[in-house]
Amino acid sequence: MDILITLDTIKNYNENKVIKLPPGSLVTKEARVYAAAHGIKIYIGDILLEDSTPLNTPPSQKAVISVIGEDRVGIIAGISDVLATNNINILDITQTSIEGLFTMIMVVDISKSKVSFEELKKLLSERGNSLSVRVDAQREEVFRYMHRI
Repeated sequence: MDILITLDTIKNYNENKVIKLPPGSLVTKEARVYAAAHGIKIYIGDILLEDSTPLNTPPSQKAVISVIGEDRVGIIAGISDVLATNNINILDITQTSIEGLFTMIMVVDISKSKVSFEELKKLLSERGNSLSVRVDAQREEVFRYMHRI
């Protein structure tokens, strides 16, 4: 069984400069970049995870996607299908279901998208309607500006 290691997971290791994960663990790009920037070495089993992402590359175009609704089978698959079909990479994802309420937030790279951002929002909304969930998408900079303290 594969384990997905996200940016939040790496941040929870706060003081550790060496993180040992079980074999089969998958580490998101954002988690790798964060670890590299903070001098954290990640091992998958006994093998050091080499970061192939240079830290001085320009930031990718990102969007934040939120999904809310009643929990049911196929929500993650349905939203992920829209993203994969349009060449959009999931950089980080968190989801939970509490007492039948499903919530998910994704950070995605839209720099190589096959469709415009407005078209992507329309496709996600349509898929959300078919899954009986609400899907919102915002460019990362807009999201950060709206949610700053």
